[in-house]
Amino acid sequence: MKRILVALCMSFSTFTAIPCPYRPFDEEARPLAVVCLPIVGAVVGLFWYVLALLAGRWLPAIHAALLVALPWLLTGFIHLDGFMDTADALLSWRPLGQRLKILKDPHAGAFSIIALAVVALISYDAASGIAPGSDLRALLFIPVISRCGSALCVLALEPIGHSEYAQAESSTAQRLAVAAMGLIAALFCGLWLGEQVAVLLVEALIYGAAMLWGYRTLGGVSGDVAGFALTIAECAALVSLAGRTTLF
Repeated sequence: MKRILVALCMSFSTFTAIPCPYRPFDEEARPLAVVCLPIVGAVVGLFWYVLALLAGRWLPAIHAALLVALPWLLTGFIHLDGFMDTADALLSWRPLGQRLKILKDPHAGAFSIIALAVVALISYDAASGIAPGSDLRALLFIPVISRCGSALCVLALEPIGHSEYAQAESSTAQRLAVAAMGLIAALFCGLWLGEQVAVLLVEALIYGAAMLWGYRTLGGVSGDVAGFALTIAECAALVSLAGRTTLF
């Protein structure tokens, strides 16, 4: 039980900017910290939903901007950083060895800046079509589904050689736990949200497509590749949500 608590705190302190007073580290708990990602997603989703409602009520002039920025702020931009690194590598169209060097390079290249601008513009355009006070309950589940995908991919797929997960060992039980959390979230969402469950279906499909592109092109999965797929999937989910909750 103590190791699970340690893993959960590791997951919060690593993957969010939400203050966590207990910040332990246990290398053996790293796979469990990945398993805890959907729980982290649930907390991020709760903050995203509540803050979006408050912004719609008290700051309607910048509601769309905050709707886009809140998940990036809540996670300390960690997934956005992975998105930019991976976009730089994928869009370079270089041989595999050079792509992996670009992936590890801490500097932002032109492709990463362009990719960030495109994602931000698409997200903002979608959020601009959502009127303050609209039904935003899908925000509670969007981070859960994307993090279920990331956890499953990191635990089940072949890691890139330099990945922080290259030496980590995972078990079938851990993968089943993540899958169960995703299924429970999807079922609950379907029962509670009705047709808005389509937002999560779109998100899952886009996540799979983005992960497949990154995995096949870079020869494995890493935290950066998972962040790449997560960022694209959550952008697609926001677009899908806007299609069901519009200003008109």
